[in-house]
Amino acid sequence: MTVLLIATFTTFAQHSGGDHKHGSPHGGTVKSAGGFHIEVSVKDGMVMAYLLDANEKAMKNKAVTGTAVIQMADGKTSTITLTPSGNEGFMYTLDKAKKYNKAIVTFTTGGKTASASFDLMVKDKPAADGHDHQH
Repeated sequence: MTVLLIATFTTFAQHSGGDHKHGSPHGGTVKSAGGFHIEVSVKDGMVMAYLLDANEKAMKNKAVTGTAVIQMADGKTSTITLTPSGNEGFMYTLDKAKKYNKAIVTFTTGGKTASASFDLMVKDKPAADGHDHQH
């Protein structure tokens, strides 16, 4: 199982999303996922994920299931079932006490599967005085 997860992370880490830019209907990061696109945004520990069609339009979540394989900073992984939110989105909440590296989000609809890897690392913000120093 661990080897499979490592291989999966390596495979998805190599996917750059192609040489084109993506629209972002919900303000998140959008990546190509087969004939679909997946959008993910993270704010205050809340992760929102959306399955988009080939034209980057959000799809209804009624006949869609989703999971996320979350990789923590210590290398451990866990699989989370995404919870529908509204008519289009899916959500899950990160534990604010933990640090995360990546998430592989997978959606299944109509017998088709779409997956993409997203960076979850929180980057330190520079100091307000413009100096990036540690105390």
